[in-house]
Amino acid sequence: MIDIHNHIIPAIDDGPATMAQALDLLKMAEQDGIQRLVCTPHMHPGRYDNDVRTISPAFNALIEKAMDSGINIQLAMAAEVRFSDEMMIQLNSNRIPMLGQWQGQSCILLEMPHQRIPIGIDSMLGWLARRDVRVIIAHPERNKEVMIHPERIFPLVERGALLQLTAGSVTGAFGEHAQSAARWFLDKEIVQFVASDAHNSKRRPPSMKAASLVLKDWYGQEMQHQLTWVNPNHLTESLFLQSGS
Repeated sequence: MIDIHNHIIPAIDDGPATMAQALDLLKMAEQDGIQRLVCTPHMHPGRYDNDVRTISPAFNALIEKAMDSGINIQLAMAAEVRFSDEMMIQLNSNRIPMLGQWQGQSCILLEMPHQRIPIGIDSMLGWLARRDVRVIIAHPERNKEVMIHPERIFPLVERGALLQLTAGSVTGAFGEHAQSAARWFLDKEIVQFVASDAHNSKRRPPSMKAASLVLKDWYGQEMQHQLTWVNPNHLTESLFLQSGS
């Protein structure tokens, strides 16, 4: 499996506070069957003021320690970018580490506010598309507006947005409403990726195997493989070639 969304780089956002905790998460990911992992710390202006200049050195330190610890997971780097006006400045100044490529376009992992679909996101998707950037919406099934009205994601999908569900939503770990929205999206065949969104070893571990088994039970092995390997591999292949990890 390939995990395209998690918070495992230490001391940079709301993920692990220490390198030891980060290495524990990577060991858990390896035991869970994750073979490749793209680290995606938050870029959230005013809360987690990250960009490529802060993420890159922290990521390189993690790679070094992971190699020293004998952890056998390939690592690459991107970011989870909060929807904001600052995105335009960050993108124009090449400060956003992109989440690979999809059908020849660079991709950005975009986090919406948790309460609602933000006003102006249609315009932002258009602005990004004109710059040949494709959006992957992180965990739309956990957005409170989308939980109630999952059909409201369709205009974004029609604009070209791809969808990434959280593994814990598929298994029910985020509650019945998130699971119902996740399955609604899956039934409509508008989901491209399932990822862990791991933050810590207790409440938010890097657990994808359980979700993979649920996907297999619901839709069969082909869909399971598509969402946990085929599509993530297509998206991130260039990242892992660059990283050489």
